[in-house]
Amino acid sequence: MHIHGIVMNATLEAAPAGGDAIDMVLRVQGVGAGQPRRIAIPYALLLRDDSLEPESIRGHAFQAEVEQEEGGRWVVSEIAFAGKRVLREDS
Repeated sequence: MHIHGIVMNATLEAAPAGGDAIDMVLRVQGVGAGQPRRIAIPYALLLRDDSLEPESIRGHAFQAEVEQEEGGRWVVSEIAFAGKRVLREDS
């Protein structure tokens, strides 16, 4: 699903799969009806841009491709922030 909006809050949280991995969880606004308000950028995607910090994207516009996991969590496969480069999984 393609979504776009504004990042209201971003936090680093332990990935549900366990281990040492962390995800960046975004609370977003401005997405359409029926679209997720909370999305997670997986650790593997975060490694592609070591300058990406929760404080640096708060308030920025974004667009992303997200997929819903079995547990109901929405996970990012590709994301771009206003003024930032595009992060995406290897195909």
